[in-house]
Amino acid sequence: MDRDERICQEGGLNLSNLFPTYARWEVEPEKAEGSYLFDKSGKRYLDFTSGIGVCNLGHRPAAVQKSINEQLNKFWHVSNLFIQDQQETAAKALSEAAGMDLVFFANSGAEANEAAIKLARKASGREKIITFQQSFHGRTFATMAATGQDKIKNGYGSMLETFKYVPFNDLNALKDEMDSETAAVMLEIVQGEGGIHIGDQEFLAETEKLCKEYGALLIVDEIQTGIGRTGKAFAFQHFGLAPDIVTAAKGLGSGLPIGAVVGKKNIRRSVWTRKPWINIWRKPDQHFCCYCYNEDNIS
Repeated sequence: MDRDERICQEGGLNLSNLFPTYARWEVEPEKAEGSYLFDKSGKRYLDFTSGIGVCNLGHRPAAVQKSINEQLNKFWHVSNLFIQDQQETAAKALSEAAGMDLVFFANSGAEANEAAIKLARKASGREKIITFQQSFHGRTFATMAATGQDKIKNGYGSMLETFKYVPFNDLNALKDEMDSETAAVMLEIVQGEGGIHIGDQEFLAETEKLCKEYGALLIVDEIQTGIGRTGKAFAFQHFGLAPDIVTAAKGLGSGLPIGAVVGKKNIRRSVWTRKPWINIWRKPDQHFCCYCYNEDNIS
């Protein structure tokens, strides 16, 4: 018996074949509906977690379930090598909701943020991206590097050095870091994982101006705040911003895995291709997703 097994046994915890990456509650759901979750004994819970900001419409909303069931009887997955009308419909709806033009679908919020980082660097021809202390952008390597919290990075060695971090809502600190080498500023309107920190109106407006002044892109991470969670389609709309790139996930799939990058048409040139067998990042293997955009997930 190794140390971890002994600790689990002494603590009365059950061992499993899952990596112990989550501190789980001693509740095992049997079913869920609307705002309520039921455990295997029949006990009902009012679910304030909503799947960690995922189930914006509650559990198993009838319209979503109906659409998914219909799609399951057609096909499940055919890849992005084929034209799919629901993909076009979803992209149009998402673009219009964000007041933007183009969409790339991914499998998760972290993947969407990875794609946004790659897109910003490719579109600008620069590498430096400014993010903020106490931010959270994901746990893949680039998004972990983009995150302004050491606890997320500890134990994984050297991070990507092209990310720079400044205090959130500190305009002077941002001005000091901005320069002609800056590809993008990446921010959350509301920092959630790092504490409930809301961007100041003046700070957000001036950040947008600085990006325009230096020719940098403004990326808004709406993984947690997007898709109606703050009363508007996206939180940046409360502040009158016009970002270049927005990322979404969580509520976008109502519990199914999906993410999206939404962008302005002025960055289209960096990703455009006229060849149907080449992915949208212009050249083979620039950016591609074999599974992402599944008809079931977008239905």
